[in-house]
Amino acid sequence: MKNWPKVKLGTLLTESKVLSENPSTDNRIRVKLNVLGVEKRPVTKDKKGATKYYIRKAGQFIYGKQNLHKGAFGIIPKELDGFESSQDIPAFDVDDSCYPEWIFYFFKKGNFYLKLDGFAKGVGSKRIQPNQIYDLEIYLPNKDEQKKILNEIKKAEFKNREILNEIYLQEENLVRLRKSILKDAAEGVLTMDWRKEHPNIESADIFIQKIKLKKESLIKQKKIKQDKSTDSLITDNCDWKLNNSWTIATLNDIFSFIDYRGKTPSKSLEGKRLITAKNIRFGYIQDEPIEYVSQDVYDKYMIRGFPKNKDILFVTEGHTIGYTALVDVPFEFALAQRTICFQPYLEKMETEFFFYLFLNDQFQSIILDNQTGSAVKGIKSSKLKMIPIPIPPIDEQKIIIKKVKGLLKNCSNLNEVIRSNKENSVKLFQTILLELLGEENNKLIVENKTRRNVKKSLSRDIKYNDKTINMKLVELLKLHGKLHAEDLWKMSEYYDDKNINDSIDKFYSDLKTKIEIEKTIKEVTNEKGYIELV
Repeated sequence: MKNWPKVKLGTLLTESKVLSENPSTDNRIRVKLNVLGVEKRPVTKDKKGATKYYIRKAGQFIYGKQNLHKGAFGIIPKELDGFESSQDIPAFDVDDSCYPEWIFYFFKKGNFYLKLDGFAKGVGSKRIQPNQIYDLEIYLPNKDEQKKILNEIKKAEFKNREILNEIYLQEENLVRLRKSILKDAAEGVLTMDWRKEHPNIESADIFIQKIKLKKESLIKQKKIKQDKSTDSLITDNCDWKLNNSWTIATLNDIFSFIDYRGKTPSKSLEGKRLITAKNIRFGYIQDEPIEYVSQDVYDKYMIRGFPKNKDILFVTEGHTIGYTALVDVPFEFALAQRTICFQPYLEKMETEFFFYLFLNDQFQSIILDNQTGSAVKGIKSSKLKMIPIPIPPIDEQKIIIKKVKGLLKNCSNLNEVIRSNKENSVKLFQTILLELLGEENNKLIVENKTRRNVKKSLSRDIKYNDKTINMKLVELLKLHGKLHAEDLWKMSEYYDDKNINDSIDKFYSDLKTKIEIEKTIKEVTNEKGYIELV
């Protein structure tokens, strides 16, 4: 391997620029992220403009300028011969001295493509241009040796795929097992033997009566308002299986609903945490994004109450409708729109049972069946309140919670083993790639962004104003006129000094939309890095 010559990648790749004379939206290709290959792009309407499209040929190496460092590269397959892409997805003829697959695995081995992140340049949208990868060095043995090695790689890849397919099957079975546990919990299967051993337990009707008395007391004390909802009881898909001593009640019978009604709350750089629908995942609360509201905004919740630990959060709108999480955080927080907090009328109630019930497939189906809306679908609070749910006696709820916790912990342990096996399989294949292909040790000279930004800051007119922060991009440009991208970012709603990378990504994503699609903002001609309104 040490005797293999090294050549510049640019000596092997020639960008293909065969212009399509009759471009068609039905004849486009795209490159998927995470090295998942090249495929036909779904038919979409062409945006107005003078975008040029180029004919692509089977066997060409192709990559996405904006996403090469995210694994958007591949070889054009035979079935996509003659398809088209724009110059943002360039394709390259490969020199006869090299198999296209040799270049493909050059980028894949050791996840080398991830290291190209720093190559991406631009203001509105960051791209990696062909001339930036041309200087990369690649080992180039003769074609006979390339073919022999590529055959070995394909054998290893086949075995690795067999292992991964088995792992994927294990993952699917684990998902089914979790669903089965939640279903058995909601139907009382997990406590079947327990009920036989405890025939004289207190009925769930008595439990509901206690909640009713507590609710009436809270209304009299004017701590909550009398519900005036006129929605009828939801019946579709609500044929819950009930056991002896179980009963049916609505969510409104059990919980007080806390939500934010009004405009999207103004965010601040500090204050009380804000939990949004993005934080609520299926079964847990994730920390990102970290956002805040002022104390004044938080105090508005005094009217409706505050979320507490052991309450249940629920997403009411959007593609994550039905996502639910049990509150267990060491801080006070406010809720954003599209979320609701279910707070039990009885303070010491075992809410975990209801949390598991909300994760159940049947409950999730009820939510989807009752969502409304066109552009963004959601479910109204008044509808949620009228969903009937099965209620076991309080003692049985405690047993169900204990059993489900134990079973789900076993599932988590199994998942950890599966995850570890998947990682080991991927690492093994990467080791094989590096052993077979070698490591060129390309020195990626990436400009230090921090040092560059400091240098630019010292040599330009800085318009940053800390009194006009947390604003939308267009509003900032209307107020200040032409701004450097760095100043625009630091004063925008996206700036977050605790999570710089995510903050910059969100900023550039919105900037790109406004430059390329909405065309409300443009880059200043002859003043690199500056932005202004169109």
